[in-house]
Amino acid sequence: MARESKQMSIIKTQLDAVRAQIERLQVKEETLLELLRELSGEPIVEQRPARKRAPNVKPLVLDFMREVGERGATSSEVDEAVRALNPTVAKDTVGSVLSRLKSDGALGYDGERYYEKKHMPEPRPFSGVLQAVS
Repeated sequence: MARESKQMSIIKTQLDAVRAQIERLQVKEETLLELLRELSGEPIVEQRPARKRAPNVKPLVLDFMREVGERGATSSEVDEAVRALNPTVAKDTVGSVLSRLKSDGALGYDGERYYEKKHMPEPRPFSGVLQAVS
């Protein structure tokens, strides 16, 4: 049962990475199509832009966590990295995504930093306790 859960988690992580890649490719496609229209002399019709759904931040968070690996990242570091890619992200979105990923078991948290589960440091229960010298 635990093995199946781990396999499902791995598949979900891979699926999120593929979705993030698709999203990045769609942005590139839109940019290239716009350049083609400009270069071909087609008039650029100013239309009221259709309301778009906000981009999914989860793949960006997962990509960044994959990049930082064993050193992990604080929520503010993740927020800063995501905003560098997408400045329109709402204020508490990244924190909510980190919390959800932690609840789903994709990330671990040691009280200060988030880690991908495979890079989560082993707990050290006595790390802050001073031992008396006899």
